[in-house]
Amino acid sequence: MSIPLLYTPSAADVDELEAVTVGRTDLLDILTRRITASARDGSRPHTLVVAGAGAGKTHTMRVALHRACADAATAKSVLPVVVSEEALAIGSYVDLLVEAARVVSPQLAETAKALRLARDPIGIEAAILAAAGDRMVLLVIENLDRVFDALGATGQGSLRAWVETSTAIMLFGTAPTLFPGVSSREYPWYGSFIVERLPDLAVDDVAALLRRAAQRRGDATLMAFLDSEAGRDRVAALHRRVGGTPRSWHLVAEHLDAAQLDAVTPAVHALLDRLAPYYRPRLWQLPAGEQRLIVELGRGPGRRSVSELAAAVGVSNQSASAALGRLAAEGWVTSSKSDGDRRTSWYDLTDPLLRGYLQYRDA
Repeated sequence: MSIPLLYTPSAADVDELEAVTVGRTDLLDILTRRITASARDGSRPHTLVVAGAGAGKTHTMRVALHRACADAATAKSVLPVVVSEEALAIGSYVDLLVEAARVVSPQLAETAKALRLARDPIGIEAAILAAAGDRMVLLVIENLDRVFDALGATGQGSLRAWVETSTAIMLFGTAPTLFPGVSSREYPWYGSFIVERLPDLAVDDVAALLRRAAQRRGDATLMAFLDSEAGRDRVAALHRRVGGTPRSWHLVAEHLDAAQLDAVTPAVHALLDRLAPYYRPRLWQLPAGEQRLIVELGRGPGRRSVSELAAAVGVSNQSASAALGRLAAEGWVTSSKSDGDRRTSWYDLTDPLLRGYLQYRDA
């Protein structure tokens, strides 16, 4: 069995995703039961799964949907409509409807395109519901923050109106952070989602992931080392440096051997090198001032105050505070306060591997 696609899990075979699923048992059970219950009793608990990049949002959603539809009654009562996670073709509400129609069938897609030319979104809504028949439409939208931004407040209101008037649609979305479209009273979907946060993998979850990878490769030496006390200690040490993001651990697991795990540092360096194509473009997309703050945080050992960071990069406290606020909203940094001084905000990188990456590239 091959490793599922790490950057495009939506293209991976769901059986492979199931085979490498570790941890998150409680949340997967909750999501699965939520879908099956909705198909049975008519409830529509719209759900938003929140977690950072590489945390397994797509993986979790696909596995939950697969498990729910493994139940024959649920499969008969639900029409899953999974909009592409890239969402590149969505610039308006009518575009979202066309993309949803494409998922249902090629014929419906052509009908939807014709109705889009006729500026008839209500016709597309009706066509989708007609194709569903008496089934619930489970509309799964990845990167819901970007889609809602493309829809704007008016488009969000149109989606809300369709969902509420039809009573046949339930939304499942994912996003890297909470965003105004669901957290601000100014927008139509405020308070409408049950927000589920995806937890990091624990040390035991990581050990299980590594063991399965070793078993797939037939690496008996690594399997034996993982079962030893020394091996468990090394996994814990590696977890402290890597964190609990599944994508990082799948990258580690792909080539890890017992010698690398025993030494710990070579495994970390190999991972950081492989993450360069992931981190580099994301960092370059940031404005220069925000890049400098991220790099300054990464070069230091831990959290820093606004005034320290402002002095280090040569800007005013006000400018640094505004930039850090934007970075926090986008999930790059977290802020906290000390018990002894509730006035000072301390900032640190959200992703522990990013600090390692920046220091590794410097070296």
